[in-house]
Order: sequence, then structure tokens, then C-alpha cells
Amino acid sequence: MSRTRQLIAYAVLIAMSAGLWVALSLSGLLDGVEQEALRWRYLVRGEKVSGAPIVFVNVDPKTVAKMGDKPWDRLNFAQTVEALLGPGKARAVGVDIIFSPMGTGSLLDVKRARKGDLRFGQVVARYSDKLVLAAAYTGTSGGLSELPLRRNGFTDPPDVPFPEAPTFPIITFDTGRLGLANVDEELNRGDVPHMLPAIIEAEGEGFSRHLINGQRRYFYHILNDPEIVLEGGNMQLKDADGFALDPIPAHSSHRLLSLGLEVFLAAHDLDSEAVEWSGSALRIRREGSIFREIPLIQGQTIEVNWFRDWADQGAGLHYSMADVLEAANTLGAAAAAGDAAAVSEWEAWFERFHDKVIFIGGVDATLKDLAPTPFSRAPMPKVGLHANVYRTVQEQAYVSRVQGIGSSLIVFLLTIMVSVLILWSGRGRVWTRAGGVVALLAYTGLVFYAFNYGSCILPLIAPVGGAATATLLVVVFKLSVEEWQRRRIKTLFGAYVSPSLVEEMVESERDPELGGTEVQVTALFSDVEGFSAISEELSPSDLVALMNEYLGAMTQTFQEQQGTLDKYIGDAIVTMFGMPYPVEDHAIKACYSAVRMQERHAELRLHWAQEGKWPEKVLKMRTRIGINTGEAVIGNMGSKMRFTYTMMGDSVNLAARCESGAKSYGVYTMITEDTLKAALAHGGSLDYRKLDRIIVKGRSQPVDIFELWDGTLDEAKRKSCKKAYEEALDAYFAGRWESALSGFEASLPHEPCREFAPTTPSEVLAARCREFIEHGAPDPWDGVYRMTSK
Repeated sequence: MSRTRQLIAYAVLIAMSAGLWVALSLSGLLDGVEQEALRWRYLVRGEKVSGAPIVFVNVDPKTVAKMGDKPWDRLNFAQTVEALLGPGKARAVGVDIIFSPMGTGSLLDVKRARKGDLRFGQVVARYSDKLVLAAAYTGTSGGLSELPLRRNGFTDPPDVPFPEAPTFPIITFDTGRLGLANVDEELNRGDVPHMLPAIIEAEGEGFSRHLINGQRRYFYHILNDPEIVLEGGNMQLKDADGFALDPIPAHSSHRLLSLGLEVFLAAHDLDSEAVEWSGSALRIRREGSIFREIPLIQGQTIEVNWFRDWADQGAGLHYSMADVLEAANTLGAAAAAGDAAAVSEWEAWFERFHDKVIFIGGVDATLKDLAPTPFSRAPMPKVGLHANVYRTVQEQAYVSRVQGIGSSLIVFLLTIMVSVLILWSGRGRVWTRAGGVVALLAYTGLVFYAFNYGSCILPLIAPVGGAATATLLVVVFKLSVEEWQRRRIKTLFGAYVSPSLVEEMVESERDPELGGTEVQVTALFSDVEGFSAISEELSPSDLVALMNEYLGAMTQTFQEQQGTLDKYIGDAIVTMFGMPYPVEDHAIKACYSAVRMQERHAELRLHWAQEGKWPEKVLKMRTRIGINTGEAVIGNMGSKMRFTYTMMGDSVNLAARCESGAKSYGVYTMITEDTLKAALAHGGSLDYRKLDRIIVKGRSQPVDIFELWDGTLDEAKRKSCKKAYEEALDAYFAGRWESALSGFEASLPHEPCREFAPTTPSEVLAARCREFIEHGAPDPWDGVYRMTSK
């Protein structure tokens, strides 16, 4: 598969993975897991310190035991609230208990109940600016089954029903502040409550009818078949005898804020008139300036920032309502008895509530007003939720979320980043793959950091899921492609190149360049000296055995340097370096291969001698090598029915001429100047000498040729020969024939191959100098010798 197609496949898999997780996120299927991830963020962040002076007065088991079973006498709450706001001088009190008309019943003495409601109403009227009572849309009144939020179609306040709430005589048309105790279950989508409707506007006759119905219940014993009468814009209750209660306006409008938010207004001497509601925020104004600006979700919901767990509020912040009642009754009795000392003592007891914001709520498990918190899976009293709303607004620590397009963009970006880093195949591949894991961990850390220090909720599950899914898919795909590529390359080149090169070709993720590609390569031709004579002395089977051993050793040697077998031609080997997998240092690899091939052949000669079964010619067998570097055409060549992967071109022919030309000079490894320069350019360390400047038969351009020495030749002879020979060669090129002849005769005794070679370069050049002295040199002399045979 081509690189382009692989990249397209990777892009499709990455996009599909990211798109899948975006779809899961938008569908809400991940909400439960995201809420669990949000809980982890709270646990890592821990509880935060808040300057809000909050105290809880709890309707606990002790209080329930004191008040008895439901329905409770509301006189208890009247006395508690009056004590907290009177001698307690609390800044504000919020009661997270709905004193609904449904909350009274036949088990409570009617007169006592009416008296308790009336007394509670008096306390509410007296402290109407500091006391907030709970109201809720319960789904049990008037067939209401959902919160009347704008997104649910309640865009017109006259269509919004009034919630279940206290009624007459606890509240009246002019007295009583209400706060919503509801949780926005639709957006909450989890066990931990954290989404609350911040504001609901109701308008029309709903509130007045709510109060009139309260009057009907309260005065049922004195009214004879009462009816609601609308007259002159007012509404009143009138019975069959003509007795009528005081009228109240029939029409009214109300802003119902969340309980914690309404308590915040009360604590700062504000009311709902100070609130401006825009499509994205609630703005609370104080003395003309914006005091608080609260961001809203979907234009109407506030997300709570849980500062602390209800159960971990610290010493002195929790009091039983039973204790407050007892203290209030004791203080009242002391005042009635004129016991100044006792009055002073109990007033001092109430100082603990001075300037505090107090939340009263049911904490007994039997009241079933419990829910988990981010800090605890165990159900905790929901009154703690409203206290945390207060803290959120007080500290202006509003929770923000990256949602919609922003969330989707994060999913795609993280998925792409992690996948690309993990799949990147280049130098430092291990580090780039580790970088993918680091990027994933870094984003996870960023998620926790953003929440810890900025109360910002970045998506976690969808981005991480997208990145993980994409990585899994593309890695599986990559492994499949690599396996296919490995099999394909092994099929094409397994017989020509080394296993390590095959693996490198696979790892590079590059297709072998097939089919007539013109590239720079280094060609190596080798041949066995005197092979015909050796063939005459050996039987066919022995010859095959000998050549298999020889060719196998030579092939292994050049494959170790990433050489590729082009072909065997009898005893000859044609090898290319630099293809089919491009390597920049192919010239030095070819030179190293030649050196090692000569050394390996020397080892074979020693081995054959030890075997004792081979004739003398085999024991003296030597390899002649020619190497050249240049442009060549590489690819599949042949007919449609049969073809082979090979190289062609003038540079290849020159390498072959070097191999055959080496015989003329009596050397065993001849390389061209282009090969030498390319090898040295890549830091190669070679032992060589310049031989001559020639034009081989069939070519018109001269080429400098060099002998490459290997470790089988005497080092001392190499050094002394090179010095004397190259000095003589300089004189030869300058046309100083006598000086050159003298130099070549001086270098001849030091020739490393003199003992076994049929001739030597010193002999060849010395003979040429004698010829030029006797018969004259070519005119003009350019230092180039033109060879007349291949």
C-alpha cells in the first residue's frame, strides 16, 4: 500500500474515532461517565475554604424525637427562626423544608396546627427580608411533570405555573420570600446534584389563587361554601352568606430564584428586583453597579461548585434544631421570669449565630432528603447543596464548561495529536510514541489543573476515548499493513537483500522504488581469478559445492552492509548499494563490503586448506572486485513474461570495467574517484592508493582509478609502496618519464600483491614509461591512458 493511501486510511480512522466519541458525547450517553470523572476532579482538588459564614441548623433524629412524627407543629419552626433572627441576629436564614398545605393532616390537632401556622406567618412577616422559605415544582400538583424551564417550552411567564410552596397564613401577598429547592434533573444526569434552575419567572393569577386556596383551608370552619370572586382586578374569597375576606390583587409576577441564590440576596439586603436576567447570565446590581454576574447554562441553570461536603463542615457549624428550640424556650422563660442573669447567659449562647448565614434542613434519613456529593458516595442532606450555591456566588467561583463546538474541537485535536505522535515513524520514533502517551497524560493533567485553579470543566472522557480508540485502530491497521508490506518485500527482495535491510525497508514505511527509477547507486562487480582453470580440475559436484560455499560467504558479507544482490553470473557477483532501499552512505558500504569480501575469501582459503581435499588452484583462488558510484536506472527489467530487478547504465558498465581492468594492473579491488569521494564524504576510513587516469574501452571520459587495500595485505609494504608509487605517478602525469620510471622501479619491491599477482601496478607503469621513452608519448600528453581492451 502506498504511503499516500496509508495516510488517507489513518486520517479516516482518526476522523471516525473522533466523530464517534463526539456523537456519544452529544447524545448524552457519556454524561454518567463524565460526572464520575467530574467527581474525580473534586476528589483531587479537595474541599475548598470559603469565607461564607454558613451554619447549619439540622432537623436531625434528636429534633424529630422532640417534635414527634409528622405532620409537625410549625410553631417549632416559628420559634427556631425567631430565635435565630432575633437574639441570634443571623444575617439570613434559608429553610430547605417545603411548608406546603399538603404538609398538614388529621394526625395534628387542628387548632394547634392553625395556631402554629399563624405564629409562623407572624415571624415570616416580621423577618420577611431575612427569611427564605423553600418552594418546589414537585410534579404532583396540577399534573405538572417537569420544571417550567424555557427550554421545555415555558417561554411566556403567564404560562408558567406556581410551585408548591407555603401559603396563607405563613406567607401573604406582601410577605414571605421563596427560593426554589429543585434540581435540574434533565441536565444533572447523575446521582450527585450539581445543576439547579437559577431563575423561573411566573406571572398571572397562579400566586393569588395559591393564597386564596390557603385561606380556604385556614378558614374552612367559618366559611360556608366559599367561592373565588374576581372583581376590579382583585381576587377574594366569599362564602354563601356574603362573608368575604380581604381582597388581594388577582395578577402578580414573581421571580423564583434558587434557594441558595435567594438566601445570598437576603444576606446582602437585596431582593429579586436587583437581578437582571439576560440570555447567558444573571446580573445582581447593588447601588447601581454589578455586584455579581452569574453565568448560566442554557440560559437558566446554574452549576454548583461544591466547596465542601455537608458532613465535613468543621466544629461549631452544625447545631441540632432541638438545641436551638430548647435554648429559645429557656431564654423566653428567663425573660418572662425577669431572670436577668439567665437572660444574659442564653443571649450569649445565641451569639454564635451573629452575622451568620443559616440553612435549616432535614438531615434525618427518614426524611429522605439525601443525595451523594462529589466527596462521598454515601447520601448526604441536600441542604448542603444550597449552601454550596451560596458559596459559589459569594466566592464568585463559577463553574464553566467547554461544550458544543469547543468540546468537539478538543476531541478532534487531541485524537489527531496523540495518534500522530504515536504513529510517527522517523528518527527518535520511540520518543515520539512516548510523546503521544505524554500528550494524553498532559491533557488529563490539564483537565484537573483547569478545574482545580479555574473551576473550568474540560471534556475528559470523549477526548481520551477518541484518542485511545483512534490509536488502537490505526495501530492495528499499521500492524496489518506492516505485515502485508513485510511479506511483499520479502517476496520481492528476500533473495537479494539482507534480512536486516528487509526489516528496515518495512520499518521505514516506504515502498521499494521499482520500475525504471534513475538514482545514484554504487555498483560492485566481483569475479574469481582463474575460474576456468579451477573448473577444469574439479568435478561438477565439487565445483557446485565450492561455488555455493564461496557465493554464500560473499553474499552474506555484502548483505551485512545492506548490499542488494543483482545477479550471479557463474562465478561473478553483481551487487548494488543504495537500492531498493535508499541509503546515503552506499559508497562507503560498498567499499567496506569489498574489503570484508577479500578478508572473508582469505578465511575460506585457510578453511579449504585445512579440509585437505582441494587442489592447489583452489587454495590460491582470489577475488577481483570493481566498484563505481553514479547514476543508474534501477527497476524491473525484462519481458512481460519474465523480468528481474536489476540496474543498468554507464556507471554500472564502468564498475564492470574496473573489475576487468583490475587484472591489467595486477590488483584485486579497484574503485573509481567518484566512489572514493562519496565514501570519504560520509566519514569512511579507507586504505588506498591512486593507480592511474584512464579511459576505458567504449567510453570517452577519463576516470581516476584507485586500488583499495584490505587487511590481508602487509601493512608496512602498503605504506612504503604508496609513498613511492604516488611520487612516481606524479612524475608520470607530468611527463617526466625517467623520473617516473625510477620511482616505479623503487616502489616495485614493496608491492603488497607481488608474491601472488601476475603483475603489479609498478610493473605496468614502469613498462609504459620505458615505451614512452623509446617510442615517444602521445602528443599532446594529458596524463590519460586509453585502454584498448575490456
